[in-house]
Amino acid sequence: MSSVENILVFLPNWVGDVVMATPVLRTLRENNPSTKITLFGKPVALSLLEGSSWCDSQIADSSRSGMRGFFHTVKKLRGVGADTALLLPNSFRSAVLARFSGAKRRIGYARDGRGFLLTDALKPQRRPKDSPAPGKYLPIPTSQYYAKLLQPLGISYDNLTMELPLTEQDHAAAADLLTEVGYDPTCPLVMLNPGAAFGTSKLWAAERYAKLADKLVEQYNAQIILNGAPNENERSILTKLMGEMQHKPLIDFANRDNTLGLLKGLMLRCQMLVTNDTGARHIAAAMGIGVVTIFGSTDPVWAQIDYPRERIVRIDIPCSPCQQKICPLPQGDEHHKCMTGISVDTVLQAADEIIDSRDKAEVLR
Repeated sequence: MSSVENILVFLPNWVGDVVMATPVLRTLRENNPSTKITLFGKPVALSLLEGSSWCDSQIADSSRSGMRGFFHTVKKLRGVGADTALLLPNSFRSAVLARFSGAKRRIGYARDGRGFLLTDALKPQRRPKDSPAPGKYLPIPTSQYYAKLLQPLGISYDNLTMELPLTEQDHAAAADLLTEVGYDPTCPLVMLNPGAAFGTSKLWAAERYAKLADKLVEQYNAQIILNGAPNENERSILTKLMGEMQHKPLIDFANRDNTLGLLKGLMLRCQMLVTNDTGARHIAAAMGIGVVTIFGSTDPVWAQIDYPRERIVRIDIPCSPCQQKICPLPQGDEHHKCMTGISVDTVLQAADEIIDSRDKAEVLR
């Protein structure tokens, strides 16, 4: 194993990618118990990992707030004194910051024209010439993609299980909220996550989520939590969903604030999450609850997590996965068919397989 005394880890930007990076963070700490590890990333990424034992310090990325913010960030990174920088994101910006950090060794994938800034530039796999999309990057599970970056450090990996820490404060906040709204622990607690930051191509219709919620209430006496990010777009989706529901949800985040810590605490008490392909899916898997994920435009291979308590719902159509944020097809029968072709009963059938499979006593252990 290469000797590393002080390592600076650049975290991914997307919440789901941060969760898929947790096996790397855990493995890095287990193999380097005396190494100083500093995590660098967006505040949302750092908050997701609050309470973990995988690092000694954290630095929030302020490099996008103008030149002053960029050079202030560089100053903080240089103050770490890292000998090695491990770059999980593929961006050119992260490689520039790693170079300015003073780390003599910089490990990452040679993408976005940044290979010359890296000392250990791994080549991502590309599709063969005789494939349908020759030369494009070959989809591989993101957790594996990140784990390969440990190889230059002489670290092998055999456990890609995702996990997330939960602080006592977040645990207590979730318990207090459920008490406030009158949660009945004898009934299944189900969370629905109808939004997605990526774009509208990932969205299963709010009206269908509403019908699914009503069926879960009627068939299982489920108590429903409507989850969404604290922004105008996702709150409008939740408002529309509630307007279509016949049964009032137990909790809705259209009209109250949410945090990632609170979300983790609530998920720990849920029997199931139904979600689009977004970060909530990965958080749920890391918290050990059942997951039904509705896929449309995105390639499930990139997001593959090999989680036994997940059911993936998608339909095979010629244009999917297109990886587009907005369906490029004109309005008509084929427009957004990857999502409009998925019925409520199809998702309910997937939910039927896992909603009762978790022992409630395990939740409150």
